Amino acid sequence: MLQEAFVPPKDQSLWHPDLAKATPAKLFMMLVDYSKNEKGEPAPDPTDGVMYVITEVAQYSLKDYFALKREKNKPLSRESIKACARAILLVVAGLHAKGLVHLDLKPENLMMFNGRLKLIDVDGCVPIGSEVSINDSSISFSPCYCAPEWARFLTDESESKIIANDKLDVWSIGITLCELVTLDAILKPMYGNFLRNGHSHREAGFLFMDWLGHITRAPVPKSIERFDKDFQKLIVESLLVCDFTKRKSLAQCLSDPYVVETDKGSTGLEGGEKVVRQARQRFEDTSSKAPLYKGTLWKLNADGKPEDATHWLKRDMWVACDGSLCYFSIKENKRLVLLDGIKMAGAKVTSLPSSARDFAFRLDCINSDDHEKDITMCFSAETDQEHQKWRSLLSQASNLDGAMQTMRLGGAVADELKQFRLAVKNRRMKVGEDTKDQFAPIFKAKLWKVKAEGDRKKGEDWFEREMWIAKNGSLVYWSKKEDREL
Repeated sequence: MLQEAFVPPKDQSLWHPDLAKATPAKLFMMLVDYSKNEKGEPAPDPTDGVMYVITEVAQYSLKDYFALKREKNKPLSRESIKACARAILLVVAGLHAKGLVHLDLKPENLMMFNGRLKLIDVDGCVPIGSEVSINDSSISFSPCYCAPEWARFLTDESESKIIANDKLDVWSIGITLCELVTLDAILKPMYGNFLRNGHSHREAGFLFMDWLGHITRAPVPKSIERFDKDFQKLIVESLLVCDFTKRKSLAQCLSDPYVVETDKGSTGLEGGEKVVRQARQRFEDTSSKAPLYKGTLWKLNADGKPEDATHWLKRDMWVACDGSLCYFSIKENKRLVLLDGIKMAGAKVTSLPSSARDFAFRLDCINSDDHEKDITMCFSAETDQEHQKWRSLLSQASNLDGAMQTMRLGGAVADELKQFRLAVKNRRMKVGEDTKDQFAPIFKAKLWKVKAEGDRKKGEDWFEREMWIAKNGSLVYWSKKEDREL
């Protein structure tokens, strides 16, 4: 079906003239072969009873490409972003023209095959107009990329089923296009906040979706507007529209002025760079507080010199299940959090060449608080194997790789969602008539706050900022540094 020539669908909003010229094999990953029975029908292999599927091999995903650019601190050029945006729109518009919805669109599922951007993981697609139940275990989704109406379907008691339509994918593509500029998931900081306060990855996902399902305005970073106003207009007015009935189709977006003049044969991804493909992992979701990894690290004193061996201290450390870096303090005889999961989000792990100790590395964390300094810490492992393990785990924690998991519907999730809905219903207090914008202020004023490690007796350690109490009870402020509410 996917590899058959494109035919205009009944719904003309899903069609664009460029699809008539497109070749499906250039948009969707190709199936090369599969195991068969004696009649030549798809079946488990008769020799070992295992079902085999053989596809063409991809070189890397958009997620891998963004990670490389982020690591090198090298943003995509304006021309590349425009061309890549159009290529993404065309690929998924092609899927919709086939009458299918993907439901789990994200950079990881858009991959490069010999210079062509193609869509993968199409086995979970459902027909447009079909009904999806919360008990359907064949459906997977990623919280940071799902649409508000999908979030409501999962978290609101009144919505146990949803009709699959192309607008669910349109929102996901809007989030994905933003990453062409930001090089990271724009909702990751908010997800990390819920992860920090939840009891498990699963609960953090539910809390995040409860928030997402009630937003009235897409939380698009200011960096998108600063990059290009036409690009921002495409994102805000066509793709990331909270009311899905006002969201445009991807075929309609192909006629947007921002992409209409783009080179139609280009993916926009710049060549000449070696992109390392990361293994596609499925992290187990558990409510256990057991650490992801525990071992020994040497830590450089706050004002220490890496070249001086006496400035390094040996500590028992671990990466907690929420991505926090923790240690045991002999002085206080207790477990302490050195860097919480929020500060770890977006951290950079780099080598530390000039050091008295081998296997040394540096961890740079950007502090989202306008009045707090960014954090830099230096560590050293005892062996090369441990060095590689620590760096790998800290990089995963900084990217929230283990936290921003793909979730699958089904009986177990349905039961957990019922419990979550009941808990939310019991603790939520309705403030006023409009409860949709949960972070809207009910009281707003100036407050003085002391710096995290400041002395409250020193005037210079205090700073003034505008803060408010939100409808959901949160204490919120506007961060100039992050260009967002925190």
